[in-house]
Amino acid sequence: MKKFVRLSEYFIFLLIFLPLIGFTQEETFFSAKDPALITSAGQSADVLMVKILSDKAGVSYKFEKTATVALLDSVNSVIIVSGGSSKGLGAASIDKEEELERVKNLMRAAKEKKLPIIQVHVGGKSRRGELSDYFNKPVAENADHLIVVKEGDHDAFFSQIAKDRKIGIQLPEKINDIQGILQDIYGK
Repeated sequence: MKKFVRLSEYFIFLLIFLPLIGFTQEETFFSAKDPALITSAGQSADVLMVKILSDKAGVSYKFEKTATVALLDSVNSVIIVSGGSSKGLGAASIDKEEELERVKNLMRAAKEKKLPIIQVHVGGKSRRGELSDYFNKPVAENADHLIVVKEGDHDAFFSQIAKDRKIGIQLPEKINDIQGILQDIYGK
């Protein structure tokens, strides 16, 4: 009888305290293999920052701001940098509907190939708003993992999507912190 009481006490202890020592959203463990495809969703210049951080992190990648499905045959994961830019869309000679269709096709094909999709949002509050969220939302709703500079999640936009979908999200304070996150994800 004493063994049963001790086991039940232990079980109750675990039920109460295990959630308290569990993982937080900041401690989400996610791994992917390179080479990665780095592309944009919304054609903001933020994609160039992620390219530089990937270089510093030692991640092997293919970089194409307007990547198509054909590039998926030569990569093991997809990094989509979301944030809309009317200037960037104009420079790429595409409108927002064409850009979103390209990104949706890419995500659909990546899922079919079982390639992990990582959304990266580095633009903070300045890459939030109607045009940016036009891309941020569908990418977050299809990604396997989110990396969002904390200021960009000031309204819990990304956190709520991650919670609802039960996927990991990391909320670094600064853009440069993403380098270490990429090193962890890609085992560098």
